[in-house]
Amino acid sequence: MDRNEFVSTLRAALTGEVSPAVVEDNVRYYQDYISQEIASGKSEKEVLDSLGDPRLIARTIVDTQGDASCQDGPAYGYYEKEPEEQKGFHAEFNDEGGIDIKYKKFNFNTWYGKLLVTVVLIAILVLIVALITGILSVVLPVLVPILIVVFLVRLLLVLFGDRW
Repeated sequence: MDRNEFVSTLRAALTGEVSPAVVEDNVRYYQDYISQEIASGKSEKEVLDSLGDPRLIARTIVDTQGDASCQDGPAYGYYEKEPEEQKGFHAEFNDEGGIDIKYKKFNFNTWYGKLLVTVVLIAILVLIVALITGILSVVLPVLVPILIVVFLVRLLLVLFGDRW
């Protein structure tokens, strides 16, 4: 196995298991580590043999992902957890044993969260109704006369169709 194969195997094993930033941090770390060891006089084979299987390294990184507070830096697969305010939509267990649905720090299970969701849904509904009525107000003045003419022509054909 050469350096490129090691790095691509590590990247493939990490992709989908951890965030893209963690993948890139660890790939960059191991690329730099291999380069430094080769520059210090070791052969590429010695360095890669000392590191071991990249899939095992990836598994260690994935398994230790939650222990970010224990070590520092991506050297051992550890990294800082994302702060609470950087998360998007997520659910958390609350003190009463229920689940809080949040966006960043905003809790949707509070009265104001439910009010906000209700107001947004009503606003979307009003917007849809306004859009439909706007379209109909443009289309109906043209469409109704055409439909009346078509109806009258069909009526005349039904009533006087054999005489023409």
